[in-house]
Amino acid sequence: MTTNLEKLAETILAPVGDASGKLALHVLDTLGAWHAGTRVEEMGLLKAMTAASPGFAAITPDTPLDRLAQRVATVRATEIDDIHMESCTTVGSVIVPVALTLAGVLGTASAKTFAQSVAAGYEVMVRLGLAVSGATILYRGIWPTYFSGPIGAAATAAPLLGLNPAQTANALAIALASTCGALGGPSEASPRFLVLGQAARAGVFAALAAAKGYQADRTLLDGEWLQKTHGIALDTTPLLAVKAGDGAIDAISYKPFCAAKQNTAAIDGFRQILAKVKAEDIASVKVKVPPSYAGMIGHKHAAKGRIERVSSTAYQFALCAYHPDMVEDVVRPNLSQEAPIAAFMAKVEVAADPDLAAYFPKTYPARVEATLHNGEKITQLVTDATGDPARPLDAKDVIAKFHRLATPVAGKDIAARMEKAALGATTNDASLKDLIAAIATVPSLDVRS
Repeated sequence: MTTNLEKLAETILAPVGDASGKLALHVLDTLGAWHAGTRVEEMGLLKAMTAASPGFAAITPDTPLDRLAQRVATVRATEIDDIHMESCTTVGSVIVPVALTLAGVLGTASAKTFAQSVAAGYEVMVRLGLAVSGATILYRGIWPTYFSGPIGAAATAAPLLGLNPAQTANALAIALASTCGALGGPSEASPRFLVLGQAARAGVFAALAAAKGYQADRTLLDGEWLQKTHGIALDTTPLLAVKAGDGAIDAISYKPFCAAKQNTAAIDGFRQILAKVKAEDIASVKVKVPPSYAGMIGHKHAAKGRIERVSSTAYQFALCAYHPDMVEDVVRPNLSQEAPIAAFMAKVEVAADPDLAAYFPKTYPARVEATLHNGEKITQLVTDATGDPARPLDAKDVIAKFHRLATPVAGKDIAARMEKAALGATTNDASLKDLIAAIATVPSLDVRS
């Protein structure tokens, strides 16, 4: 009998079809996040991991596996990378660095194979994330991206390594043995992005092991293994569904600015209100969201750290009001002590609204109600934020976002070269080769440089 992992392997090794252009845009979008990630404060700790330690030449030596782990961490730290809402997996942060790193190391990958590897990774991470109700288990303390990262990386590696269906199923099974997901709560110097990189590393390691002949239990997703070992129910329906349209890539959201995804609809709505009135006219703002994530974004701990500033609705709204350009800045300095920022944060309240739960997790909605000093109320409901599949960024928007993030790091000429190469990398062998060469000309993209 064919196991679920074997069926999944057959699905992801099927031809990509007409999805190449969409895949290329997500490659470009992730490249932008990669450049931006070199500027965030977490990179100091990541760079320290490349230094020598007693008994070790380097904690993370300069090997392809360690390099791709660092690249994954750099992208994911930004909170400006893409996301699949219903599974709550930030897919591009894992898949694109893995695919680019392996294509560069192997040196023989065709654009067709590269496209298949990116598509395979997106497909597997989204499918597993949906199968375990990723957007729900997140609030139990299980990070869906971390949970699905190893198997997603293994799926990405499989086409590039030339694995057959049986070897691919073994790679997925070995990667599942590395699955955790339960990272624990936030801390001042969180290893969140570091361990995600290591999860991706483990997935590629699994694919390399399968290529050498290692085999694993390919029935892991047939019975109660996940329930018994992780306490997670598995719904095999999304795992094995017939691919619709171009597959998972059709359902991925772009982030138009730096924010936890649970905040983007609220920011969208508040920006629409600010287009009608001045911040000084607003007496208070009430934000209603589904109960699942009201607590996550309702805090006002902006002084605690960059991730808290990215997730706090109150802080994001204050930036929209007084420093609107900084909403797109991944560095996100602490301005919470500025008088206007502190005063406006105090005006913002986030509340759970059970009526909005019907939209979640397919979308992450928000209803924003501003009460003006004159007593007038302005309400804006946003169910689909800018960048979501129902309101997608077009190619021009994605390219503009890439240049906002990449040009300050790579320079105008190299960024332009990367744009052209990335957009052709899934269809043209020369473009893929040039993209890999262009990346190598920007030393800061690797933290040890």
